[in-house]
Amino acid sequence: MFVAIFIDYARIAAFKVQTERMTHAAMRSVMSAYDTSLREYGLFGYGDSSGDAIMAKVLNDSVKPSSVKDGFPILDIQWDTTSLSMERELGRYDIFNRQIQEDMKYRAPVDFTLEVINRFKPMSDEMKEAAHTVDLLKKLQKLYDKREELLDEAIVNQTESAEKLKNLPKLIMDPPSQPIYEEMLEETPETAAEAAARYADYLNKQRADEGLPFREQQYILELARYRTGVSNVVTGISMIIQPALQAHQTKLEEAQSKIEEARKINEEMKRVIAEGENRSQNASYDNVGNSNLPGTSPASTGSGSEAKSTRSLASELVRADSLFDQLKARVVSQNSDFGNVRRDNMELNNQLRSVTGMSGVPIKPAVRQASQITERYMDTYVRNGPANLIQQSKQQLESGRGSDAQRKANDKESKGKLKEVKRILSQIQNGSSGSMDAFKQLEEYYNTNIAFNEASREDAKKAEIADDPYDSGSEAMKGMDSLFGGMSGLLDSLGDELFQNEYALAYFNSMDFGQLFTWTEGGDAGDVFKLENQELEYIVYGFHNPSGNIAAAYAEIFGMRLAIRTAEGLIEHSKLGNPLLVLSAAILYGITNAIADMVKLAKEGSVELSKYIKVKLPYRDHLRLFLLMHSNNERKMSRMLALIRLNTGVNPDEKQTYASGNMRSSIKLWFLPGVVRSIGAVMGSADQVEGGRFFIERKADYSY
Repeated sequence: MFVAIFIDYARIAAFKVQTERMTHAAMRSVMSAYDTSLREYGLFGYGDSSGDAIMAKVLNDSVKPSSVKDGFPILDIQWDTTSLSMERELGRYDIFNRQIQEDMKYRAPVDFTLEVINRFKPMSDEMKEAAHTVDLLKKLQKLYDKREELLDEAIVNQTESAEKLKNLPKLIMDPPSQPIYEEMLEETPETAAEAAARYADYLNKQRADEGLPFREQQYILELARYRTGVSNVVTGISMIIQPALQAHQTKLEEAQSKIEEARKINEEMKRVIAEGENRSQNASYDNVGNSNLPGTSPASTGSGSEAKSTRSLASELVRADSLFDQLKARVVSQNSDFGNVRRDNMELNNQLRSVTGMSGVPIKPAVRQASQITERYMDTYVRNGPANLIQQSKQQLESGRGSDAQRKANDKESKGKLKEVKRILSQIQNGSSGSMDAFKQLEEYYNTNIAFNEASREDAKKAEIADDPYDSGSEAMKGMDSLFGGMSGLLDSLGDELFQNEYALAYFNSMDFGQLFTWTEGGDAGDVFKLENQELEYIVYGFHNPSGNIAAAYAEIFGMRLAIRTAEGLIEHSKLGNPLLVLSAAILYGITNAIADMVKLAKEGSVELSKYIKVKLPYRDHLRLFLLMHSNNERKMSRMLALIRLNTGVNPDEKQTYASGNMRSSIKLWFLPGVVRSIGAVMGSADQVEGGRFFIERKADYSY
């Protein structure tokens, strides 16, 4: 009885081990039926076979009777019930990301990414200072130009107001400051001084004709000419003074407002300079520069000290507060002086109106007073000369703009070169309508996967290059901020981002940049706009049309080259002194050399990283860097999954990667039931022993 009990217990132990092995073998067999088309992308997803049928066959084959003659079956295993469930679709971000990690963690391109970062390490300080300098000076340049424009407009307002009086002296006394001698009424008076000189003769002849019959009056025509002349002078003075009054009231008020607005901008420039030294993006450059990566970094002959030195001169762009006080005081003085001119000329007009109706009008003193005050105004605000306050203001402003002419010439040349780049970009964006059906299908698959993962969709932004050279330079430097930020994040955690980017580079095609360049020069576009030749660009940018991704890549490569070359330009032109002139010259240098780099990249397949770092950077390495700059991992994964679905015809959203199986089996007990009954004991639980058979349940899980 004792031996019999141990025989059954030994059989039960063997039964449990054998069942465990069979269960796992059955699950492995089920999961071996993976989809072979997905395997081309290093992925595993369950195929179209029936998992239940595979599991049943494996389990049934495992308990077939031995073919050995006279064999004695120690274990007569019978399968009672089985169940299989499949879950965890490949199209889910967490599953897809895990399989990417499994596929890429032992592959060489990971080291190559670190090698690419190593190339940028020696230029981190140079680019940090360049980006910092461009960021600060671009802000100051906009403020500087706006401030100077406002001050110029204030001067224009003063000039336009003063110009309203330029014809007034000729109506009062021409030439001025002449003695007023008595004259005869021989001609019509054209000035107030002539009217005053002939006033006495006018009175005498008026008295001579006074009281005589009309036919006997001798001087009627001469008197009429005099009155007409006086009336014309009065009207002329009024027609000058009235518009001048309106101009002085409105334009000089505007001039004061513009001066005050310019003062506020000047204060804003002080604030920008004060806050400019604290730039959060600099930490990413420092992180890359201070990193300890395997391999060696190339030597650099450049530095960021020149850019930093240029930035330190930014305070020279700020105007002294006293200047704004002087400019405003001159506007107030002009308004006050005009008030005196208006008062005296109105008094002169009153006297002139009285000469034809009464005798003894003091017209000569009125003419002299009006002439003196008007001449003083003309010398102070209209005529060229050292006493002209408006010219003094202009000279003060120009003294702070020593390099503006050269800067504007640089800007004009830069704009001309940018137009050519924008023309090529526009040509690419309108280049081809081929493959639209494929892109529409791709967009449908992309939207489906986004919805499947309950993620948010974000439309791609059209590639653009700014018309303004400073905006282009600033955007280029922001791109470098993003690039070094991505590198810094990669160094902090060599995780999902790295594996996803390397996976995209390993399995997806990119365009032939040389073929694109040939097409822009009038050659054949070939297959450059076909979807299968721009998969990697699509993963980076996400445009669902034939030209959007290619245009975005072109614009971003130009931006990257512009940033690097502008950094060189800051070094090359640092001795120009004026920080805005240095910036404009650096941007012109950057645009010119970036265009040359685009040609070189197309013709030679690679371009030197910079003038100071002699390492080659091919087109696909540019895309490797742009993947870091566009760190939108969820949308990036949806784009890859959409491409995989389009290329294989297999929907990853429907392909499970995890199986869970439950099996219940039994063996017949030989001795235990009888022994138990004979000793009156109770054996096990009711669900383990039924009808003399011992039952167990086993569960196995398997994941790709």
